[in-house]
Amino acid sequence: MKRLKETYYSLSSFLPTGILKKIAPAGSLLPYHHLVSDEDVLHIKHLYPYKNIRQFTKDLDHLLKHFRPAKVEEIAGAVLSGKRTPSGSFLLTFDDGFREVYDVIAPILSAKGVPAVFFVNPAFLDNRLLFYRCKISLVIEELYRKKDRPSLWKECAAILEEKDPGEGPGTSPDQLVGRIRKINNLDQHLLDLLAGRLEISFEDYLHTQRPFMTGAQVKELAGKGFSIGAHSWDHPYYDLVPVEEQERQTLQSSLFVEENFSPSYNLFSFPHSDAGLPQSFFDRLFAQNAPIDVFFGIQNQKQEGVNRVLHRFNAERPDLPIYRQLNGVLLWMFLQKMMNKQAVRRR
Repeated sequence: MKRLKETYYSLSSFLPTGILKKIAPAGSLLPYHHLVSDEDVLHIKHLYPYKNIRQFTKDLDHLLKHFRPAKVEEIAGAVLSGKRTPSGSFLLTFDDGFREVYDVIAPILSAKGVPAVFFVNPAFLDNRLLFYRCKISLVIEELYRKKDRPSLWKECAAILEEKDPGEGPGTSPDQLVGRIRKINNLDQHLLDLLAGRLEISFEDYLHTQRPFMTGAQVKELAGKGFSIGAHSWDHPYYDLVPVEEQERQTLQSSLFVEENFSPSYNLFSFPHSDAGLPQSFFDRLFAQNAPIDVFFGIQNQKQEGVNRVLHRFNAERPDLPIYRQLNGVLLWMFLQKMMNKQAVRRR
């Protein structure tokens, strides 16, 4: 599948962008990232790749060459009035509220006059709590550092038996890493047990590395004209929690952002993925007059006007510069339209 995607993006990059812009059923393009950094960010290193400053800047320049940056007021206003978002435009969004948003990303965007939305999880602000997925990366990093201690592998494997009792010892680093990657918000306590065996202090990491923005930094960004949105309270997989918890995560985080950062529009991006959410989830929120103007999903620019959801695409892969990815996204939108698959339909 990876090779097929590489071939697709390679071939589509030869097509004229101007023609694809005209035939794709596009309003605004919505690329999303988590962070941009030249550093080896240990709490992300084993989760997903990200672009460095040079790569991100080149991507941004290419977007500005072919599209204009749209303001949130344009995007949200169009969605709320039932219109298509502005053609030939783009809006950048960034999830999770990492420190690099303040240190790296916002200065680049400000220098180029590009607006953006920064989605935050209130539980992580001010580095009060370390996201369990960040713990996964730190545990994996430490496990690889201690590959010469097979007895330690066995102790870690024994801890993981609670999650996968039928998988056997699995004491090699690669086997353990595979199992650690399966840990989710329901069994994240296993990460604290593993950290104890590996002599990792998540609290020390929070205090010394400070991976997330502070509330004061987010307020400063809001004062500079950037938009702040909610990204759930503490980033669970929605399909693993009851509907009541889904609603609590959504509403509580949205109210927090509204009360603390006074956004012009209340925006919410789903943690992990929105793909499995049923229509009843949105119906319940709308029935309560939930204080959310526009939702953001990640179903690759598909259309979902009925629920006020805008779908984004992942633009942070270092091996896929936007000059190659952009045509592929536009072409895929056109193909989806031809196959009548451009709309999200929830059950």
